[in-house]
Amino acid sequence: MGHYALEILRHLPAADPDNRYVAWYLHARGLLRPRRFFAGVGPNLTERASRLPARVFQPVSWRLQLPRVEWLAGEFDLLLATNFVPPPTASRGVVMVVHDLAFRLFPETAPHHDARWHRRFEEALARAALLIVPSASTERDLCGRYPVADRVVAIHHGVDAHEFRPASSEDVARVRRAFGIDGPYALFVGGLEPRKNLEALVRAFASVPAPARLVIAGGPVRWDPGAADRLDAAIAGLPPPVGERVVRAGYVSEPDKAALLSGATVLAYPSLYEGFGFPVLEGFAAGVPVLTSSVSSLPEVAGDAAVLVDPRDADAIGAELARLFEDEDLRNVLRAAGHARVAGFTWEATARATADALRRARERVGG
Repeated sequence: MGHYALEILRHLPAADPDNRYVAWYLHARGLLRPRRFFAGVGPNLTERASRLPARVFQPVSWRLQLPRVEWLAGEFDLLLATNFVPPPTASRGVVMVVHDLAFRLFPETAPHHDARWHRRFEEALARAALLIVPSASTERDLCGRYPVADRVVAIHHGVDAHEFRPASSEDVARVRRAFGIDGPYALFVGGLEPRKNLEALVRAFASVPAPARLVIAGGPVRWDPGAADRLDAAIAGLPPPVGERVVRAGYVSEPDKAALLSGATVLAYPSLYEGFGFPVLEGFAAGVPVLTSSVSSLPEVAGDAAVLVDPRDADAIGAELARLFEDEDLRNVLRAAGHARVAGFTWEATARATADALRRARERVGG
């Protein structure tokens, strides 16, 4: 969600030069060291920081519905709420971005969303002028559970293909040394949480012959600190020769992620549910064959450029992983298909479609 907000702020002003944008955010540290985060984006974007700690603002604003955004950021025609529930406002000109419905479809993956959050979400849905979702799959999920079908628009996210272009051999060698990776490897990138299906991926890897390795890059999420322990237990449950071929890289930097992608034989992303699925496109951009799930938005994003599997069938995941390690011709076909596929997902296109959606929302509220 943070990545989405950043890219929208970078690209939306240029896609809609006739309107003025204000990037409003909380930045308590800026009281002592003020800075601009979006300098140079464009002449129609300004920044307004509120020197309030997020850990104070969020609980207070949720309970009191104060302070309102217009008090802190100034009057506006539309508010683009990039993270589900918008901050307090009296305006009807709210455009909500609903990234997925995991909190409804997989409530065990969202224990931090309590009854109060659900009430606020439903109230915000009822008031919003327009709702943006990142895929047709998420649109179906949302409209199937809430009476909002006339106010939803699906806009695919983009990817910075340049950022994830194949890394140099030196960078790939560097991350291999840093994480102790020798030989071919399958890579998973993402947070350690139940929805990512990592325990099934680990079980599936038991059927992939040596010398292939499985590299898991990602850190635990705040609301599920036990996920790392469960993952480690799943790895410990493998036969010793297999378990020794699993590498836990932990949280990695963006440059290291790009290099790990470039060096991988395959990106393995058998998630149970995604509203969009950035790693699939990042794998395509890096020239890596991708294995992903046949459910939720992932087939929509992957098209015919990836191997799709039932994420609840560990045997199928393992069989397809083994095939990808063995079949160089298949890998070459997928690399070419992924390169062609990722070209259709740009942040410029996302920004243009978002600008159109904002114009539609302004018409709805009479602006």
